[in-house]
Amino acid sequence: MLRKQNRRIGVVFLLIFSMLAIYGSVPTAKAANLDSAKAVLDDSNLDATATTTVTFNTGIDLTAGTVVTLAFNASFDVSGATTTCPSDATADAAGQNVTCTVVSTLSSTTDYTVIIADVNNPDAENVAGYDITISHNEGGGAESTQMRVYIIDPVTVTATVNATLAFSVDLVGGATDVNGVQTTGASTATTLDFGTLNTAASSTLAQQLSVTTNASAGYSVTVQQDQDMTSGGSATINAFDNGVIPGAPTDWGGPDATLGSADTYGHMGVTSEDQNLSGGDTFGLAQYDGLDGTTPLEVLYNGGAANGTEAHTSRTEVAYTIEISALQEAGDYTNTLTYVCTPTY
Repeated sequence: MLRKQNRRIGVVFLLIFSMLAIYGSVPTAKAANLDSAKAVLDDSNLDATATTTVTFNTGIDLTAGTVVTLAFNASFDVSGATTTCPSDATADAAGQNVTCTVVSTLSSTTDYTVIIADVNNPDAENVAGYDITISHNEGGGAESTQMRVYIIDPVTVTATVNATLAFSVDLVGGATDVNGVQTTGASTATTLDFGTLNTAASSTLAQQLSVTTNASAGYSVTVQQDQDMTSGGSATINAFDNGVIPGAPTDWGGPDATLGSADTYGHMGVTSEDQNLSGGDTFGLAQYDGLDGTTPLEVLYNGGAANGTEAHTSRTEVAYTIEISALQEAGDYTNTLTYVCTPTY
């Protein structure tokens, strides 16, 4: 009895010795990982519909008929997923699994990509992440790798930019060209002093308007008067043209001077150099409109932000011209102009 046991021990020892001689160690049975595997979601928000891109490299060649399986955690909804497999594989799906069946060969020396679109993410966070396992059944299912992705609430980024607006009125000197018209004197930021008017020629003064703003939809500057220029005796220098507002800028013309029609004795008009008003270059070259005391007249405009210096978007000159005939009643005339700058944020 003792001799038989010794012979069995000898056989076992001989087998172990032979395996050491062949392998250098005793082989052990275990599941191997793929050489590499990576899963990327294009949207990691909770309950979002996302595309998952898995890139993998196998440790062995995958031959025809081998099935590569991507098993999604049960918290994913892959029922409506569309899968794009490597070019030498066909796609299929069942339950939580997406599969690619090899047509001929997928080489172990190449990285392959599987794209799974329209996967519905889990609706709750998991601090451990969610698993997606990739495996194949080549050689009895030799390789399998578990990947993890994190589904999280999106990060909301907020910031505030304060609204800014600066509007200024500045003087324009004499002998300055404003929209094709020469000024005959200098203004100040707060006055247009025409002095004593000459019946032989028109008189022109101007002011410069500037706007700085970060209004996203830009701004508009308008001007209006409180009344026609009026004397202490209630005589008026009427609005261009002969007391009838053109409604659209037109070429300048002197008053008609029709005896008995006081509106034709003298008039005042306004022109703007801004070529980019909301209605376009409405003043053209040296064209005028009138102020009726009620309706604001746009003289500067921009559809976006302004820096206070760039012509036609942030700055312009506005000229006022008065011309009288010999019939204009004597007196000291005055009125008030009001500029209004309205930004749109």
